[in-house]
Amino acid sequence: MNEAPFRAIGGAVVADHGLIPLPEARALVAAYAREAETSDGRWRSLCAARVRNLAIAAAEATDWRRAAGWADPDDGER
Repeated sequence: MNEAPFRAIGGAVVADHGLIPLPEARALVAAYAREAETSDGRWRSLCAARVRNLAIAAAEATDWRRAAGWADPDDGER
């Protein structure tokens, strides 16, 4: 697998193991970013790829929810 397994589908963030609530996806982006900053080599590259792909999926899910009329994109996660 060359890319991290995160996608936005219909306002949801989906990983290879299932749905990730949007607030958790954002927290996971931050965790992977911290890991990438403190790591080196292949692990740094893997974490950076996960940051990129998960951040894109979270942003796309947020955009979808806003376009669908959600005042707060996190409402469905509480």
